[in-house]
Amino acid sequence: MNQGEATPVLEIEDLQTHFFTPGGVVRAVDGVSYAVRAGETLGVVGESGCGKSVTALSILRLVTSPPGRIVGGAIRFQGRDLLQCSQTEMEQIRGNEISMIFQEPMTSLNPLFKVGDQISEAIALHKGLTKRQAHAHAIDMLRRVSIPEPEQRANAYPHQMSGGMRQRVMIAMALSCDPKVLIADEPTTALDVTIQAQILDLMREIRESFGTAIVLITHDMGVVAENADRVVVMYAGRKVEEADVDDLFDAPAHPYTKGLLAAIPHLDEAARTDVGRTRLNEIKGMVPSLAHLPPGCSFAPRCGFASDRCREAYPPLEELRPRHWVACWHAAALMGDAR
Repeated sequence: MNQGEATPVLEIEDLQTHFFTPGGVVRAVDGVSYAVRAGETLGVVGESGCGKSVTALSILRLVTSPPGRIVGGAIRFQGRDLLQCSQTEMEQIRGNEISMIFQEPMTSLNPLFKVGDQISEAIALHKGLTKRQAHAHAIDMLRRVSIPEPEQRANAYPHQMSGGMRQRVMIAMALSCDPKVLIADEPTTALDVTIQAQILDLMREIRESFGTAIVLITHDMGVVAENADRVVVMYAGRKVEEADVDDLFDAPAHPYTKGLLAAIPHLDEAARTDVGRTRLNEIKGMVPSLAHLPPGCSFAPRCGFASDRCREAYPPLEELRPRHWVACWHAAALMGDAR
């Protein structure tokens, strides 16, 4: 969708979240900036350990301290810097104005309480409703996320539900107070493809019906292609590329982004050829330790385009085309190749 020049509902500027460990300072988030507008889905992609989830936890100020600490930057929600808010103010924002769906619902839902009670607790806290009113609203939320027989399901415990149902419960809980921003951290991990499609369809409906801004964190480029309006690519704690989704897929300008896209299996091509199964492309090597990053570009040790300049100095993030930012010394040449 075209968001034009609408004011962002959530804006992160030069965010730095570090973990102070005996082995050194882990720069989990190292100067990341991005924004999301009402009714927009921003995809945040990258391998495990690139800082996607820590960025999300930083937004809600849920980073465990010690050892973690936000050491710099700003997180503005509707123009208000969340880093300047008190804990009491943040408790009013979490789950109310900004909600988060975590990766694994079994670690987020309390196994000792019925799911309806867990949803209604958040509703009663933020909406000031009676226990009876909050419970009725919880059942309505379960119905909204297409859980069958919501009155009965509200009395179930998490272990009595399937993975897909538990994820729907998490979404119902996250949406129970009509948040303006929904952060979805790998919302379809470990779900089969049918349930995954249903969950993603539900999130699209939520965005379109309520104008919710969604930050979709994932490592799945296929999910991003189908659901995001804009994409931020992260590597080793930093943003290396940002563009509109169509532009990113049509003309990726960072070698890491090119590697991620090349690793997507193309089943349609395989079905049309007689070659048989072909080996998937891979990005060789591993994400470097965030406590001991190499000099220069963090991706240089894994990059086939790396030069001496790449190994000596980290490239600045530059807007090489309208709304397309890249941090790579060779981005202009690579973008030319893409065209």
